[in-house]
Amino acid sequence: MAKRHAHRAGDWSSVAVRLDEIISAHTGADPFEEALTLCVARLAFERGPGRGVRGGPRGRFVTDTRTAAARIDALVAAAARRWPGIAETGRRTRLSGPELVRCAAVLDDVSLVADDLVGLDAIFEHIVTRVAKGAKGQFFTPRHVISSIVSMLAPAPGEHIVDPACGSAGFLTHALAACPTAHVHGYDLDPRAIRVARVMLHGRGTATPLDSLGTGSGVATGGDRTAIRRYRDGAFDLVLTNPPFAGDVGDAYGAHYELARGRRVERDVLFIERCIQLLRPGGRFAIVLPHNKVGGDAWAFVRAWLLERAQVVAVIGLGRNTFQPHTSQKACVVIGVRRPRPVPLTAARAEDILFFLSERDGKDHRGRLVRRADGAVDHDLDEAVPLVRHAIERAGAATAIAEAS
Repeated sequence: MAKRHAHRAGDWSSVAVRLDEIISAHTGADPFEEALTLCVARLAFERGPGRGVRGGPRGRFVTDTRTAAARIDALVAAAARRWPGIAETGRRTRLSGPELVRCAAVLDDVSLVADDLVGLDAIFEHIVTRVAKGAKGQFFTPRHVISSIVSMLAPAPGEHIVDPACGSAGFLTHALAACPTAHVHGYDLDPRAIRVARVMLHGRGTATPLDSLGTGSGVATGGDRTAIRRYRDGAFDLVLTNPPFAGDVGDAYGAHYELARGRRVERDVLFIERCIQLLRPGGRFAIVLPHNKVGGDAWAFVRAWLLERAQVVAVIGLGRNTFQPHTSQKACVVIGVRRPRPVPLTAARAEDILFFLSERDGKDHRGRLVRRADGAVDHDLDEAVPLVRHAIERAGAATAIAEAS
């Protein structure tokens, strides 16, 4: 078999490429829709009665070309009944039996529910075209980065956690892994992203199509009205997000955001303000931002605005390979706690902020995961976890005192 037609168990990039090759060879089939259908069916198979959460099931997924389509459609229907919203009603595969058996053979070598759902991320990030995502400055956050950030912010039982640009719901799935009794809410303007998020969450939280920068009338499509009603200022304990980096939003939102008045700003700047609006006083946040928002002179007004309204406790510089193979853009994670009321900038500047610079990205320049001898991703973000947690606890205590006074 030619190298480009091979896939290797445990190498999700090669699995994603192979699936795309097989699906794309079927004229008229939408690779995204067919990949989504296959993954929903596979997820239902792996989560079937008596099967464990990790490691996947034993046995083959689909083997008979004559019954393959009916088998996939039945699994998708079962998933739709078990996890409402995960698949379109009446969704049927357009792939023929031979293509379905070939795709199933690729998925038989792996488990979608193992490895922190890295596989689902890899498959969808490959199939959602790079041009479409890159134009928005929107890339999936690597799961090892998400895991460390979630550990730093330590979700607690009963907390309401939101990602206003949830993409594939990576932050939300990890928040649930850390605290299964938390309530997670994902919102995204891209209806395809929401469909992927629903697959990732499979009934454990809400994922709703919504223009998060809108002002109440920005619902992109129908969706869960109860979930939409929850999306209000001050409703959340924790914000975890990697908003789109690129895109001038023009004048559409200017009247509704302080940071946009009198100036043209980029989408991620408005997301900073939106995240603070969504948090209750004392609520915690972690936002992935491009490096220029943290260090560039042109964006000093954004940093001043944020420092007045939130106690920033840590800034973590990520390496250039973090978002490879899609971009080498440098990014930072900004972590903090919302204040009960703004403070003078002079007072905010007197507060301590932890600065970290990651020296081990966990990826090489081609975007392949770098692993240690024990199989874990080789990165250094976990070294900052106890320090950041302690800083958040101190900031939270100070916020509680300020709110009571």
